Parts: sequence; C-alpha cells; structure tokens
Amino acid sequence: MIINPKFVALDSSHLGAVARDKYAKDGALRQRAAAFERAFDASGSILLLSWLHIQELLSHHNRDVVAQRVAFIRSLPMVASVVSVKGGSLAGTIIDLQAREAAIAFENPQASILAVRDEAAKAMFRLGSGADLIEPFMESWSALQPEFARQAARIREVVAISRSGFAEISDRKIVDMLKGTLRAPEAIDAHFELLHRNLFKDIQKFGDKRIADPEYASAQFLNEVKRLGIDRTNSQNPGLQILLASGVGLSEIGPDTTVGDVGALAMFRAKLAVLNEYLDLPWQELKERVTESRLPSGFIHSALVRFRPVTGEWKGSDLPDSYLACLSPYADVTFVDKRTHEAFRRARQKLEDFSAIVRRVEKASDYESLLTHLI
Repeated sequence: MIINPKFVALDSSHLGAVARDKYAKDGALRQRAAAFERAFDASGSILLLSWLHIQELLSHHNRDVVAQRVAFIRSLPMVASVVSVKGGSLAGTIIDLQAREAAIAFENPQASILAVRDEAAKAMFRLGSGADLIEPFMESWSALQPEFARQAARIREVVAISRSGFAEISDRKIVDMLKGTLRAPEAIDAHFELLHRNLFKDIQKFGDKRIADPEYASAQFLNEVKRLGIDRTNSQNPGLQILLASGVGLSEIGPDTTVGDVGALAMFRAKLAVLNEYLDLPWQELKERVTESRLPSGFIHSALVRFRPVTGEWKGSDLPDSYLACLSPYADVTFVDKRTHEAFRRARQKLEDFSAIVRRVEKASDYESLLTHLI
C-alpha cells in the first residue's frame, strides 16, 4: 500500500524550540523532543522548509543556538523544500513560489486561481535530506549572516511604513486629483516635512521596538518617494505625477480608482518585475495577463494585509509570517502564529473563494500540542 506523504510547514518558533530541546543538557527536554520527532514521523508527515524558514532559524544572534538549529536540520533524513525556479539544491524563496504561479498564469490566461494552484502544486516541492538542504547555507554562512540581519532590520521598517496612514490620501480618487495643479516647490517641501513628522511619530509610537532610528527610517523613505515621484517627472498635475511614478497608465484608471488602488497595483507590478527577472517574459503581455487576484500567494497575502488584527505594535515578523502563510495552498498543513491565524479566520468568513484556495491552517502554543492536528 502506498501512503502519500503529508507535507507540514511548521512555524519557525516551533522548529527553533525542537532544536533547542533536542540538544539541551536536560535529559527530560531531550526525551520530549525525541518523542515529538517519533510522533511526527509516525503521523506520515514530512517537514516542509523554505529559504525563509532557514533564514529565520539562522538569524539568531547566539551562535550556539544557530549551531543547534543547523544540527537539527542536518539530522533530518528527509525533508521537503520549495523548488527554486533557477534549479540547484537551494531551498526556494517566496519569489520562487510566486514565479512558478506567475509563469502558469501567463501561459494559461483563462485559468482560474484554483487551476493555477493545482498546476503549480505539481512541481512546487522536492524531497531530500536535511543535510543536503542546509549545506549550501553553511558554505556561505559568513556572508549570509550579516545580510540576514540587515534584511530583518529593513523588514521592520517596511512593515511600519506600510501600516502608517501618514499621507492620508489613500481614499482620494485619482480623477479628482487629475483636476488639480502641482504645488509650488516651497509648498512641496513644507508638505514633505509634514509627512515626515507624521510618519516619524507613527514609527516611533507603533513600529517594531527594535527599529533603531525611527526618524532616519522616515526621512530615508520620503527622500526616495520625493526622488521617484517628483524628480523623475515634469508633470504639473499631481494625479498624473502619481500615475507616472507608479507606472500605471490612464487607461487603467476608472472613475472610482483611488490613490490606494494605484499604490496597490504599483506594488504588485514592482513584485511582478522582480519575478520577471527569473521568467524573462514579454513585460507588456505579462502585465496584461497576470494580476494579483490570479496568483494564490498574491490573493492570500492581500487578504492577510486586509484582515490582520490591529495591535498596539506593528511587528516586523508580520511580513515574513505572511510569506510563510503563502505555503498554505500547497502544504497539507501550515502552522502560523496567533495573529496570522486570526487573519485567516476572518478571511474565510469574508472572502468566498478563500477556503477553496488554502488547505489546513492551524496554530499551536508549542510543538507538542501541534501533534493533535496531525494525528
């Protein structure tokens, strides 16, 4: 009798806890971890890992902790990993997952989001040993570790900036702004100073407390906005300036299109451009055929942004958590943190197709309790 494996994506915190206990000095903790591994294997489950899992596990500041986590992964006789679209043995990233979806959506313009998922699932994962999976990271560890830390710091800033309503124009209609005229240079400078104060206060009050310099993060972001939104255009119209800076054409604007809508489309187009560095497809056709709503990962990510619970602190971990949640259309079971699980619950209630796209999504307070969802 052939038993199909059950691909299970654990939360990084669970993986770290198993590694900690597996190599603990306390014999009781070692027995606890060993019992978990036996039960996990007996359930027919295979651990699913992505580049992001490994990045989070190896980003710990304590090298002894990192060594435990590396040893844990090396000890696994078989794991599943996301396939890289570039080939090779490295675990794939969220970009690899999305690139596979985008390629299928491009080649099959009439395919539904469910059809895209089902086709992508056929070649999304590969099996191998934990030792083979982790080895490429060890070969370039000295270069990767500081880069992981830099990326983590940048993600905290990105989350805070994206959550802030500092500009207060996301609900304004583009057609109304097209009727306006551009401010004088001195008025633009004064307006950007106001934006900077608002954003700085938001990052300072609500941003991840590990952000080293909220004021610098705000200034750096707005300087880039000013460069892209003003220096690259000579338009005397604020609406046209927003469109030009966003790469969105007038033909794509309807009577009710808001600044927020344009921003969301521009953000997706920017992601699509990154994916196309892997795919090398005709850009104009790619933009026309592939929308965020046709990509399972895009649909899930936008839903989680929309339905994530409001908290007193905008955690930097929310972004990688949402990326790991994009495994849920493909893994048999995906374990997520409490906030992400609540966002999934709300999305299932509010979005008609959401439950059909994702598979099982669970939460667990510790690695022992997650076993109840696998047996």
